[in-house]
Amino acid sequence: PYGRKLNKEELLGLLDENVIGLIAGLETIDSEIVKNSNLKSISRLGAGISNIDLEAISKKKIKLSYIPEGPTQSVAELSISNIINLSRKTYLMNKELKENRKWHRIYGNEIFNKNILIIGYGNIGRKVADILNYIGSNIFVYDPFVNKKGISHINFCDLPEGLAVADIISIHASGDNCILGKEEFKMMKKGVKICNSARGKAIDEIELIESLKNDIVDSVWIDTFTEEPYYGELLNHDKCIFTPHISSLTAECRLNMEEIAVKNLLLDLNGIN
Repeated sequence: PYGRKLNKEELLGLLDENVIGLIAGLETIDSEIVKNSNLKSISRLGAGISNIDLEAISKKKIKLSYIPEGPTQSVAELSISNIINLSRKTYLMNKELKENRKWHRIYGNEIFNKNILIIGYGNIGRKVADILNYIGSNIFVYDPFVNKKGISHINFCDLPEGLAVADIISIHASGDNCILGKEEFKMMKKGVKICNSARGKAIDEIELIESLKNDIVDSVWIDTFTEEPYYGELLNHDKCIFTPHISSLTAECRLNMEEIAVKNLLLDLNGIN
């Protein structure tokens, strides 16, 4: 009803005793929410479930469903488009032409034969890797949790190794842990480009700002932020592209995920005696 992600108090206010099923976005569903609700089933409208206290819902025997493959195509397409956008610097030329009436032709780079580190090799990471592999990029993947058996066409690496060679980093990991912090920025090649469509906490914002200032990071695209809506210091940097958490916001993706989320919720509720 608010046109944005619900905060904790708002969610508690909506979850009265008559609400037994919830189609969940990225709002926080912690032990307090679980304790003070009458929920029997949660249907996550998306792939990630890091915003849900799994131990709390397990104790209360609340069923959980989610859609691991739902946003794959949409997020992968937007990630690829912004990898190219950063590489060709079209965002800068568009800004100069529209705002300053400046006909400034800037040299860009192809992504063919560039080293691209993909952090997180789930459904979205795989799709991004497949597209980049077809283009002819050199793909490196860091994911300590993936089963590497039978995957021979991917260069799996540890994080320091990947950061040392990467021209471009694209983050597709789940969870709320910081992946790129102070030590990781020290390992990067000067002029690296970073794309984050995963989670805001994946990148230490203070270290990112410092790395943009000293040109370790050439440019960045960010779609997810620790606090949303985001109005922080990064907005002052011209070398950044920002989107308001819209990687999966396509008509095709949303319709498909919403239908699946409703079906999952009804199946779970109908199975409760």
